Amino acid sequence: MENDKRTLVAGSTGSLGLNILKLLSQKGTPVRALIRSEDEKSKVTPYTDDVWIGDASKGVDDIENLTEGITTVISALGKSVSLFSPSEESFFETDYLANKAILDDAVKNGVKRFVYVSIKGADVEKDYSIAKAHKMFENELRASGLEYTILRPVGFFSGLNDLAILAKRKVIPVIGDGMAKTNSIHHEDLAAVVVSYHENGPDIIEVGGPLIHTRLEMAEMIKDKIGGQIVKIPETMAKIGAAIPKIFDEGMHDKLDYFAFITTNDMIGEKNGSISFNEYLSTLDLNELP
Repeated sequence: MENDKRTLVAGSTGSLGLNILKLLSQKGTPVRALIRSEDEKSKVTPYTDDVWIGDASKGVDDIENLTEGITTVISALGKSVSLFSPSEESFFETDYLANKAILDDAVKNGVKRFVYVSIKGADVEKDYSIAKAHKMFENELRASGLEYTILRPVGFFSGLNDLAILAKRKVIPVIGDGMAKTNSIHHEDLAAVVVSYHENGPDIIEVGGPLIHTRLEMAEMIKDKIGGQIVKIPETMAKIGAAIPKIFDEGMHDKLDYFAFITTNDMIGEKNGSISFNEYLSTLDLNELP
């Protein structure tokens, strides 16, 4: 029976994962949520009482038989790319090793389908650390024998919160001429796309939001909402700046390096959803931003 099919949501306490959990719950789909600590339990219990605590980045032993009785795995598990969200784990540990542990358990337990939220740029030739970790797991998933759909969002609105935080500090950096285009997507709209591929879908799809803007246009929207001065940074200077923090913090270097890449190249995916970037900005509580 349909209602006997149970879905695991990994990364269930993030903004995307929580919305996926909520939508599945509203559909009446039995859901299991993976969380990392007891402290996170209250976030997911409104949607399910089937909660597993474990750290997949530590390997299969920490989540053994997590996928027992599961038909579909949906993973929104990954390290934040925000410059203001430090984490001891590397992108390799969080985006690759953790998802690989879940996949290995899924194969062992006969899971049918795996839906993975990757990142636009996972197929670029240069091995950016962030994109490379996703690319490595995509390859593992393709080779697993499971049915799968890989979604590569072009970017989240919430991923641009760093610019809003900097705008509070009176500066909004734009790398290059700002003419690179993107149709970033709201996490609620992306969650709806993910859930739409819960039972079947394409092997891979690049997902964007409803409207295409240049990076400069988005910076101007942030300025209108928050204030601050738009400052254009030449690409060459940005590349030098991305290299400097490597001496101190590998994770910060990786984030700056990838930020420079995505903001100077067109990042456009299939149009989805209805929430615009301006609408998203209007909901931001500036007091909650550092």
